[in-house]
Amino acid sequence: MIVEVRTESELKELQDILIEFYRIMPYKQLPKESKELQEASNLWIENWFFMIEGGVGKILALKKDNNFIGAIGLVVTPSLEDGVMTCMEAFWYVDKNHRGQGLKLLIKGQKVAKEMGAKRMVMMFLENSMPEKVKNVYERMGYNLIQTSYFKEL
Repeated sequence: MIVEVRTESELKELQDILIEFYRIMPYKQLPKESKELQEASNLWIENWFFMIEGGVGKILALKKDNNFIGAIGLVVTPSLEDGVMTCMEAFWYVDKNHRGQGLKLLIKGQKVAKEMGAKRMVMMFLENSMPEKVKNVYERMGYNLIQTSYFKEL
């Protein structure tokens, strides 16, 4: 079942999914159960609650047996290049034991993005997390490759 996350308590429930997502990110890894990881998680909750309340952010989550098993975070804003309302995927993650259900999140995410006024959608994928599979999904759904990003800790 897909639900829209709206409250701080729901965001807190998503923390386990967030932490699993952090594990595959290229960022400096934070030790599990560390103060830094808790601070990062709390900041995530604060930032998303602010965006949700402001009407520019949406999180759609997959629930199974009353537990979150995945989510997609969307931010809709005018494009810096041309001002066109654009939905940017901030994260898209499904627990490895439930993969295959993430496509439902993307399809629902596209619908929600349109409802929020987006005229285009930008999706990303991590090079270390099934890049060919995700790339194929995007291309089958009509997305075009337009940019490759590089990352460096400063």
